Amino acid sequence: MTKNNKLNNQEELFAKDCKLMNLKYEYDGYNGTEKWAVVTELTEEELWDKYPDIISRYTPFVLLSMAQGKVIIDDNRETHRCEMRDARHLDAFCYEDDLFEQFHNEAFLDFVDPFELREAEEIAERKELHRLREIEKVKIVLSMMKPAQERRLYKFVIEGKSCREIAVEEGTYHSSVSKSIEAAKKNFKKFYENL
Repeated sequence: MTKNNKLNNQEELFAKDCKLMNLKYEYDGYNGTEKWAVVTELTEEELWDKYPDIISRYTPFVLLSMAQGKVIIDDNRETHRCEMRDARHLDAFCYEDDLFEQFHNEAFLDFVDPFELREAEEIAERKELHRLREIEKVKIVLSMMKPAQERRLYKFVIEGKSCREIAVEEGTYHSSVSKSIEAAKKNFKKFYENL
């Protein structure tokens, strides 16, 4: 029981004479061998003489004077004060660093000019009308061709078949299908340009 009382007395005296700092907690990314900093006006020898049981728990340690410890404590206090001020006064959405637009694009809908919108619609309508006219023109040109040329040109261009495949399907010679397709291409071009 007396040993426990003596240890408790030592711990109380140690707490009055010294302050402990966990270096891994204070300095993020710290990977030195010393885990603790002891802030005191005592020398290392005096620490070992006065508090041998307690100081052995914190070895290896860095010994700092009270002035050095005060600078660290003041810096921590100032850092905490700035963090709290930022938390109270800065906006959580970070308007300054352009991250807000990346994560909240719904807040930045572009203004759509109704005149530009109507103009874009008219351009799309004109393109669609032009496409429909071209389709109609192709249908007319195909109807002006011979049925065999129309059929073979359709298989060659639309279905992607070769002249040999078409010849096998129709039971005819490859050369006649090839000549028919070449003539169909020439006729198509001539009829299309004249419409």
